[in-house]
Amino acid sequence: DGDLIQFGPQAVFRYSVADEGQEQLLRQLYEASVTDALTGANNREHFDSQLRMELSFARRHGTDLSLVMFDVDHFKRVNDTHGHPVGDEVLVEISKATRRLVRNEDVFARYGGEEFALILRGIALDGARVVGERLRERRADLAVQTDKGQLKVTVSVGCASFASTPEATAESMVQLADKRLYVAKRGGRNRVVADG
Repeated sequence: DGDLIQFGPQAVFRYSVADEGQEQLLRQLYEASVTDALTGANNREHFDSQLRMELSFARRHGTDLSLVMFDVDHFKRVNDTHGHPVGDEVLVEISKATRRLVRNEDVFARYGGEEFALILRGIALDGARVVGERLRERRADLAVQTDKGQLKVTVSVGCASFASTPEATAESMVQLADKRLYVAKRGGRNRVVADG
């Protein structure tokens, strides 16, 4: 118990004997470290790390990798009209609905504020567009209960892929997906942009 084993220059493992209660606590600590406290989606730090790893895997194995970024249309208006607790509830409901939609191997994260990101392993740009469209359609059907009745929100979506990003870095994929997200917003919102 407590021995360290080093594999290469960066990987060190610590052998530890833990009972069931300690193991459960360690799992909870890990989950808390990679999860956004409000929405239950992965947090930004975990997203950044996973995107770099997935990109490395795609480059090494010649596989597809796509990124879908989306955010809530007119979210400031939701907060200003209904208050921040309702805005938080909108984010929570969007996160729940999105988690039901994605595969186990996909990485779903809250990127910041009302913006979310989805890393799609083994999916090309056309497939990312389909996923983005499915996300957009499901959000349009989502209603959050408020003291003023049901609140419906829409999302705008931008997609990028490993193959469609000239520099093929994590940063350039995020920039391209984010650029396309804002093209969707300028184009009238509640739409998906995967090119241009």
